[in-house]
Amino acid sequence: MDQHEVLNQLGKIGAARRGQISEQWYESAGRDGKPNRTGPYYVWQRFLDGEKVSARIPREEAPRALAELARGREAEALISRFWQNAEALAESEKKTAGRKRFARSDRNSDKLRH
Repeated sequence: MDQHEVLNQLGKIGAARRGQISEQWYESAGRDGKPNRTGPYYVWQRFLDGEKVSARIPREEAPRALAELARGREAEALISRFWQNAEALAESEKKTAGRKRFARSDRNSDKLRH
């Protein structure tokens, strides 16, 4: 996949998220002493500027947020592919630049001969 194809695919991703979503359940003792389990609660976690950030996701929004995480992983893979292509291109240009011979102009050639 070349750079244009990578960028084209990246542009089609739409809404995406980085990080992860964890499902949480809480247990507490009821009035009768039996444990009550509540949940699930969804928490979206990611790192921003080196700090862990968490936010609750409402239960009804969890399926959409999970799909956005999947698109985020797809975006990360495409960005990685873009960098691989860009670095390969840089390496190939470095190799061809070393082989180029620059022709001297006639004016400069005359100065060297005299």
